[in-house]
Amino acid sequence: MTDQDRAPTGPVTASVASSTAWNILQYGGGKAVTLVSTVILARLLAPESFGLVASAVLAVSVFDRFKDLGVGPALVQNQRDWDDLAPTGLTLTVASSFAFGGLSLLLAPQLAAFLGNDALTPIIRGLAVSLLISGFAVFPDSALRRYLRFREKVVPELSGILVKAILSVGLALQGFGAWSLVWGQLGASVTTSTAYWIAYSRATHDAPHFGWKPEVSRRLLSFGGWMSGLAVMSVFLDNLDYFVIGRRLGAVELGYYTMGFRLPELVVLGTCLVIGQVLFSSFSRQFADQEEMASTYRRATELVTALMVPVGLGLSAAAKPIVLLMLGAAYEPSVGVLRILGVYSAVFSISFMTGEVFKSLGKTRMMIRLATAQLTVMIPIFWLAAGHSIFAVAGAFLAVGTGNTLIRLTLVQRYLRMSLARQLTLLAPAVSSGIIMWLAVLAVDTGLASTPLWVRLVAAVATGVVCYAAFLRLTGPAVFARLAGFVLRRGGSMSFT
Repeated sequence: MTDQDRAPTGPVTASVASSTAWNILQYGGGKAVTLVSTVILARLLAPESFGLVASAVLAVSVFDRFKDLGVGPALVQNQRDWDDLAPTGLTLTVASSFAFGGLSLLLAPQLAAFLGNDALTPIIRGLAVSLLISGFAVFPDSALRRYLRFREKVVPELSGILVKAILSVGLALQGFGAWSLVWGQLGASVTTSTAYWIAYSRATHDAPHFGWKPEVSRRLLSFGGWMSGLAVMSVFLDNLDYFVIGRRLGAVELGYYTMGFRLPELVVLGTCLVIGQVLFSSFSRQFADQEEMASTYRRATELVTALMVPVGLGLSAAAKPIVLLMLGAAYEPSVGVLRILGVYSAVFSISFMTGEVFKSLGKTRMMIRLATAQLTVMIPIFWLAAGHSIFAVAGAFLAVGTGNTLIRLTLVQRYLRMSLARQLTLLAPAVSSGIIMWLAVLAVDTGLASTPLWVRLVAAVATGVVCYAAFLRLTGPAVFARLAGFVLRRGGSMSFT
């Protein structure tokens, strides 16, 4: 089967729009299930259970990012004929997943000791097995993303999330504690990997086989090696806050912080990342036409910012009724965390697409240098902040994230010939309207402090929607029209090209 047969029919514009809609549908459905299970589990498990699993996840994160040696993204980015790439790609992804999954399994005691809690050893081992199993999904997932076959990704992703939710809640009801989360993850890995191979077979009618071509492996590992380095750097960047809190403040405080970060992570950061998957595939296809890439970037930035900035700021402004209603009074310390990290998620949404541009252009070395500089700044700041409180760490995350956003917007102008002033002009309507909305929701929530929580939340949502829509229509009527069209058509009109 040729590459043309595997790719979706129709123009690239339609493929990108359709892929984005399917990816958001898959993500939205999955995170709705995750959100419901999180609310249930928050009432069944102590904060310490979430903290223990968060620490164990941190321990295996480096191995997880290394598990395919970056070959998965390389299979998406490299436009060489698929039949030439596939056998070597399959061999590399499976072999490396076995290697790094096995290594994390063997090193579990040392990883637990490094994190200062020997009780983590069996939990790390359970997650290491899950990592090994999930490595089997890398190859079929990469193939589907390469050809923008995001519709076929819906069932594998959703089935794994459903199994995880059902297993975790069921075992938590039986008193399994933190292990209910571990067994849920194991079940999800088995289900997702199996479903991905079924989806790949049905979509491509291929029967992949193991093979080896040294020249192909060099090409895949050349790009993939830098991507792996970048992935490892992102592990430290994404998890440094969890590490310093776990080491300096303990599992209970880490549990509060984890749950406070959960909503921004699910609703804003996660949505940005699934859109980024489509954009990376799209940008890779536009490699030779940077003018087209700039057009895609510009339209995506304008629409995604208009959609995500108010969501992140809304989570921040309505943090107290959200946390107390969803998680319960036991998690009240998470309110301050959500207040700060909701703002961080809005800032993140502004510049996340620059990373997809850099990767598609092969600028991974530059990204690693940028990540190294960012980590150098973060380590002492986060360590000092963790000596005070989880709120200080959240504040440090927001400050560093804001600086990083400005740097990335400055760097992207080199490659897309789009000045920083032009980019800020694109962002201005959504950001200014979002700030006004944030202040209005805070004022309403404060004024209704003595009313029932559900009344406060309904009032906050209504105020936020009306206020943001009114000011966005005033400051950016064209952006408002596109956003309204997207929302009213349930995402069907999303087009970045």
